[in-house]
Amino acid sequence: MSTSGQISIRNVCKIYDPDGMNVCAVDNCSVEIAAGEFCVVVGPSGCGKTTLLNAIAGFHSISSGEVYLDGKILCSPDFMTPPGSDRIVVFQNGALFPWYTVEENVIFGPVVQGVMSQSKAKKAASELLGELGLRDISHSYPGELSSGMKRRVEIARALLNDPKVLLLDEPFRAMDALTKGVVHEFLLQVYDKTKKTIFFITHDLEEALFLGSKVVIMTTRPCQVKHLVEVDLPRPRDFKARSSTRYLELKNLVVEAVHEEAKKAFEAGERELA
Repeated sequence: MSTSGQISIRNVCKIYDPDGMNVCAVDNCSVEIAAGEFCVVVGPSGCGKTTLLNAIAGFHSISSGEVYLDGKILCSPDFMTPPGSDRIVVFQNGALFPWYTVEENVIFGPVVQGVMSQSKAKKAASELLGELGLRDISHSYPGELSSGMKRRVEIARALLNDPKVLLLDEPFRAMDALTKGVVHEFLLQVYDKTKKTIFFITHDLEEALFLGSKVVIMTTRPCQVKHLVEVDLPRPRDFKARSSTRYLELKNLVVEAVHEEAKKAFEAGERELA
């Protein structure tokens, strides 16, 4: 498994349609994420969180500033590293192929990219699915799985590529509270085993604190860093962490900061509609 994955976001600005509406989504945004850190980004809808994720992933360029991975530039106004197996995205909407089994879905990327032979990929997938408690469903199809189990398979698929960074864009947003709780603990187990760098976007403040090592609170658009919260809850974590005194203290801090920005975003929306 990779042990690197340091991300440096330096003075990033992203302007959409610079010759037309000139919408500034991100403005002078800087964040340092250490290798192996679980960084969670929260902020109002439309504030630019996904714009940052897309720049890291290689999905679009930026207007100014730079994004680095392990000291090598990923993105700048005149350069963009295309998407690769070192940065794997788990999207909000599922992306499993319904006509493939779990095993076939998991090995698809490395085999198609020529990184692994099919036999080597199957062996690696079997070991990984076993480590993650998913071996019993390896020959099932996505349509036979619950939403939580599908999401676990997508995380396993990402891990088989041995990425430096996992990029997760509100991956559990549509889940009910009980399913979300189970998948949270699964992701924490994955993190504890692999120590991958994780860049995780969410609107769920409790989710952010339960999962993250660092919570980055963003302002309303244009996106800037409002506050950094170092989450000093001990690991490994389970659901009991949510009832600890320290968790509740951190929750109050984050709720106050995010509420202020959400109020600004709401008021800005009303002015735009007026």
